[in-house]
This record gives sequence, structure tokens and C-alpha cells, in this order.
Amino acid sequence: MKKEVHCPSCGAPVVFQSAASVLAVCEYCGSTLVRHDLDLENVGKMAQLQADGSPLQLRAEGRYRGDSFTVVGRIQLRFEKGLWNEWHLLFNDQRSGWLGEAAGIYAVSFLSEVKEGIPKFEALHPGQAVILRKASYEVINVEKAFCIGGEGELPFEIGPGYEAPVADLAGPGRQFATLDYSEDPPLIYMGEYAEFEELHLSGLKEFDGW
Repeated sequence: MKKEVHCPSCGAPVVFQSAASVLAVCEYCGSTLVRHDLDLENVGKMAQLQADGSPLQLRAEGRYRGDSFTVVGRIQLRFEKGLWNEWHLLFNDQRSGWLGEAAGIYAVSFLSEVKEGIPKFEALHPGQAVILRKASYEVINVEKAFCIGGEGELPFEIGPGYEAPVADLAGPGRQFATLDYSEDPPLIYMGEYAEFEELHLSGLKEFDGW
């Protein structure tokens, strides 16, 4: 259910589209707003995001496995090979999901729970097998990413310099998983890779020559 409030810094309207969102960045003044029930706390300006050529933007829409979604937020991170976006998706049934985007590769994932024990971050290495939901996944990348900034609505608080030790795992077929050690116990996101055309995206940025 949408909830409109006013930015305590500039007075502009700020809309929370998801009940699960706890953070929003004011589009007018860039203030980072944290929601506490009915109150908003201004915790400072969000860092400027870096231009990365992504066609995605806030309020873009798409479909995944027949379900419609709207892009309501983004976290931009830096890792060894460049920039990486995690777009926060709000589905028509109010589910929250993520669309990862790096170097033209797209992947949809959801916060998941597993019964298996997860190895410590320091114990992970490429090629290692990890069992998730009785399926074998292979560790393909282990590194520490750093948050550049964010925009829109997010389900948790972030800030510039936020460290995200993560491991990417490849599963059967197009399945993948990300182990996020920024929290303890680690957060587990599971999903699958998707071709750009499969996401049926609309409301994208327009570039010269498109």
C-alpha cells in the first residue's frame, strides 16, 4: 500500500510504495530518509551515484515469470571489475525482489532461507561446492564490494562506504545464489539469470541512437 509523506528537509512529497521499505532517498534534495513507523528521520545526503550507462531507472516496469514488477530503488556498488547495480523490485503482489545488473548481465533474486549451514566468508574460494536447498552450487566469485550510494526505496539502511562481503554461486541451469556477509548470519539471495528481453522492461532511459 502506497504511503505519501513529506521530506523533512525540503518538504517535497516522498512516496513509499512498499510497506517493507525503511529507507527512501528524496528525489528533490537527495536527503536519506529512514522511516520509523509514522516518523521520518533525515540521516544526511545520499552520495551521488556514478554514471554507468544502465538503461534501467526508477519507475521502470517489467515482468518476471508472468508477474509484473516496478523498479522502486537501487543500490550501486563497486567491485573489482567495475560497477554493479542491485535494483529493488516491488511485485504486484507486494513481494520484494532484486534485479542484479553488471556488465550487461541480469539476474533476478529473492531473499531466501535454507536449512543447510553456510560456510564462513573467509573459508570460501572459487570452485568450492556449497549445498543450498539440497542442490549443489559452485562458488564462482568471492570479494568485498563497497556501496557508492542508493536511490528510491530500500528495505534496509545503507550509506556510502557500506561494505558488502559477497560470494556468487552458480547452480543448476540458470540458477544462481549470492551469499551476503554484510550481516550475521549472512543473507542468502537465490534466483536465476535472465536475458534482457525476457524481462519485458518498459519506462527505460532513452539514449541517443536508440
